[in-house]
Amino acid sequence: MFDLRFRKIYLFFYFGIFLQYNSHAQTIAKLRFDDDFSYLKADSLKTTWKEKIKNVSLGTNFQLSLGGESREQYQSYEHVNFGEVPSDFVTDSPHQLMHRIMFHANLAYKNTFRLFAQLNNTARFLNPNPINSQIDENLLSTHQLFLDYKFNNHWIFRLGQQELAYGSERFVASREGPNTRLTFQAATLKYISPRNKLDFFTSKPMKMNTGVFDDVPASESLYGFYYMHSSSKSRFNLDLFYFNSESNLRQYMFKKGNENRHTFGMRLYSSLGPWNYDVELAKQVGAFDELSISSYMAVWDFNVSPVQYFYLGFSGNYVPGDKSNSDSQLNTFNTLYAKPPFGQTVALNITNTINLSPYVRYQHTNKWLATLRSSFVTRESLADGIFTPNMMPLRPILGKNKDSNARRVGNIFALDVNYFPTKNVSLQFELGYCEAGDYMIDTGNGRDVMYFALKNAFKF
Repeated sequence: MFDLRFRKIYLFFYFGIFLQYNSHAQTIAKLRFDDDFSYLKADSLKTTWKEKIKNVSLGTNFQLSLGGESREQYQSYEHVNFGEVPSDFVTDSPHQLMHRIMFHANLAYKNTFRLFAQLNNTARFLNPNPINSQIDENLLSTHQLFLDYKFNNHWIFRLGQQELAYGSERFVASREGPNTRLTFQAATLKYISPRNKLDFFTSKPMKMNTGVFDDVPASESLYGFYYMHSSSKSRFNLDLFYFNSESNLRQYMFKKGNENRHTFGMRLYSSLGPWNYDVELAKQVGAFDELSISSYMAVWDFNVSPVQYFYLGFSGNYVPGDKSNSDSQLNTFNTLYAKPPFGQTVALNITNTINLSPYVRYQHTNKWLATLRSSFVTRESLADGIFTPNMMPLRPILGKNKDSNARRVGNIFALDVNYFPTKNVSLQFELGYCEAGDYMIDTGNGRDVMYFALKNAFKF
């Protein structure tokens, strides 16, 4: 009964906001606590209900801002996870509807304190077998709830449950692609200036469950800093970072244990030019049970615009795997809490892979963004397997062939088309195909994967 009633309320809300939509300009950020609606302080600028709720005066000292977003997604797989699904699954080719709706409130006091709260609801329909229940469904949760104290124009202290996302999101991401975004219990000290940003943080990721207000902190921790410098012409931008992660949940080649891992890295990149570059390097040390950790990562992306609106690019990575299962070292790289590097087509990480990805991108003003990409992925080390984006082993599989001299993981071809008819609405079409490589066939079902998705999102 509750579920049916909730769906009726949701449908009313969803269609209601579209019927009342207009295209008046709003500044909506990817991380909603970064929204900037300060231009609406003058009452004469508030002409619609969406603008009126963005800057509500509560007496002399308090300002309230309300907002929300909705995303609806249809997706279809043929041979999800290369056909490697539990025996009780009805099918390995699911069709499903994915739903997400979020509301938030931002209460500020004298430009010194602010309280930010965000509720989340995600659901899955049609498919009786969840691909990943903990990120597919979350009936109702407190997604974010934190307090900010602003010392001055540069320093802010933030305490509470919050999203974290840094740089290219190759290590710490909000994970927009999955149905339920990632959030952390954290304390963050922020420095902000026009050209420099610096975060010191200590955090625990939240373990998301499917019920009502039943999310709990995971038995892992992450702390460190992230520094960002942007040049005046955006041709030389520099990120420096350090992360320390501790976990008792890690597994490498059938061995589980406690891990304490240190990640040091840097990123150099440009933007807004006829040619652009993005290079990220990282080194990891630490301990996994009795093994010492020594691993590294190199990721790159270069593109050039030969004609207006079109970019030709070449990206890739070199991330070595473990050299031996019988020595005292672990060389497997851990991407921590990164976004899925190959999109939604395959749940594949860059760990222990060499990847070459040529692509063509079309970007027309702020309305269209389309990318046609191919990715050719091979294993770097024959002594190591491959992993999912959340660092769970994908291959080898317990009880199936472990030893294989094959290197080719797969060839991925993907088309991603985004259309932004207004500042509030986005439409997305995704089509992906992954040809399973010899290694996937040798160590499991190894079926080719086909992925299709249609998404629409509304933010206010």
